[in-house]
Amino acid sequence: MTRYTLLLAVLFASSCSQPVPVVSSPTTQAVALFPDSPEILQLGLLDWRGGIEISDDDDRFGGLSALEASTDGARLLAVSDSAWWVTTDLIWSDAGELSGVDNLVIAPLLDQAGHHLEGEAGDSEGIAALGGGRYAVSFEREARIWCYNLGENWNRIDRARPNLRDLPPTDLPITHNGGMEALTLLDDGSLLVGIEWPFSSDTAYDVWRQTGDHWALSSMAAVFEYGLTGMTVIDGQVYALQRYWTPAVGSQLRIVRFDQTALDSDGIIEPELLAEFGAANSVDNFEGITAFHRDGETILLIVSDDNYNPQQRTLLMAFAVTG
Repeated sequence: MTRYTLLLAVLFASSCSQPVPVVSSPTTQAVALFPDSPEILQLGLLDWRGGIEISDDDDRFGGLSALEASTDGARLLAVSDSAWWVTTDLIWSDAGELSGVDNLVIAPLLDQAGHHLEGEAGDSEGIAALGGGRYAVSFEREARIWCYNLGENWNRIDRARPNLRDLPPTDLPITHNGGMEALTLLDDGSLLVGIEWPFSSDTAYDVWRQTGDHWALSSMAAVFEYGLTGMTVIDGQVYALQRYWTPAVGSQLRIVRFDQTALDSDGIIEPELLAEFGAANSVDNFEGITAFHRDGETILLIVSDDNYNPQQRTLLMAFAVTG
């Protein structure tokens, strides 16, 4: 075998060893906001717009930690905490309720060398649409923010390699499993990064805003034992997920919001509580949130991370903001 032939063989073997995008046919089942009282379609300031449980035979599916949607709510892009991109079409009923998904694609998040991220390096937890088909992704256990150019129609999802972005200049190290879970882009183009757990006993989440090369720190009031797991922005309002879990109680969830102008103040931001989910609701480990306009309404879409645990579920739920 010539040296040239050997090189080609090595390159071919290397390329074949990399995961490739997989088109999957998921199974969905409708869920109710209140399983024991399915006629109740409102929780706090949110109106129910449908929900589904998604399952798939592909063991790469699951662990969905963050999501973005197309501006019309027709397509969904998510990342898992095992470094997989997931895209799918969203199906809406004639009544305007989320009723299913179709054309689900799973593709690997790549490192700068073009290899699939694995282990702790692949713990992708937040995503923010930067415009022009570019997306920032935050990683938790090995703290960093990478930017991927997926293309306007996500057509480069199987080969996009990242560029590194700066990290917030925190005085304390970002914790191993409580770091940059929440990521979104403000209306002025600045990046907003939320840290999952408060660094100190003052029970305020650190929220970092990057404008150009400058980082500014704000504080958002925290709730005891609730982590900040997701943020999204629409119409100048920042919507956030606060997630709680203990073995004895199970999962609980709060959806809150505040005006983005509050980030310019020096005090602790006190968000407005929109809805609180408990044992009476369909609830799981919700970590991802995105927002868009549909049929004249502001729609919030939230997704749960099942941690690849058969005892948990991947739930995708839609709400219209009423207040």
